[in-house]
Amino acid sequence: MTDRVKALASAPDTDEAAEVDKVLRRVEQLAAVGAGVSSLEALAAIRDVEHGSLLSWQVARTRFPWMVGRAARVLDVVFDKEGLRALHGLRLVSAGTVLAGRRNRAGKRAAKAYLAGSSHAMRLRSPYGSDGSEVLLSITLTALTLADLAKDDARARKACLWFIAAQSCLSYGIAGAAKAVSPVWRDGSAIRDIFRTKIFGQRELFRFLNDKPRLNRAIGWVTIGGEALFPLVLLAPKPIARGLLAVGLSFHTGNAVAMGLNRFVWAFVSTYPAIEYCARGLGGDRRKGQPES
Repeated sequence: MTDRVKALASAPDTDEAAEVDKVLRRVEQLAAVGAGVSSLEALAAIRDVEHGSLLSWQVARTRFPWMVGRAARVLDVVFDKEGLRALHGLRLVSAGTVLAGRRNRAGKRAAKAYLAGSSHAMRLRSPYGSDGSEVLLSITLTALTLADLAKDDARARKACLWFIAAQSCLSYGIAGAAKAVSPVWRDGSAIRDIFRTKIFGQRELFRFLNDKPRLNRAIGWVTIGGEALFPLVLLAPKPIARGLLAVGLSFHTGNAVAMGLNRFVWAFVSTYPAIEYCARGLGGDRRKGQPES
């Protein structure tokens, strides 16, 4: 009788741990795709880091004295053009390993650790060309690696999910606040001028928006409001929360199509399973064993 009571008492904890593992699996799959896309883009533009270019390692290493000191021999091998080619090639292999089935768990843990470590290494290699998506992806991959280290601690793995969700919501909220205090975002001119740039621009969209200040202002304020209000996804009722996630997905997909920001889609959407899980927890779907609708 005692054993049966213990089994019944531990069942909810077992179910909760299984669900946490399921959500972590979804996050890691999306994050792995994001890492793969990032490396494919880097390999496609590998000529930009050739010897003698402004983005070459010979230029980048002059940022800090220690980079040309004793560590130079190792760094020169890792961060020069051929070293970067190998680094990103291994990232693609690691991303594929994470996306594979549930077999070879040790290999998958090593692959996630490599993706996290190489993401931080790339930010060390050069501060140029990095953006919010790379930062968030690095944080997500690091949290997933820590979750693997805590494989026998369900609470720690759950905490990693909460960290990922909180970091994503914080990123949206800060981005919205930063735009709200910017006059070029409030008057909408930032929307128009983005499409005039060489990196993110599109001539057709710039021409369309150039003489439409009201439309630019409306798009600017919709962007500000969407990002600033996004953290409410954790507290909103389920239909509204799912609506906010759908708006976020549409926003990033639109940016990928219009501006070529492909990495943003995967970096931010990879956090959505964690956000949805935490939102359900705050919304009370798990209280008193209530089934989810």
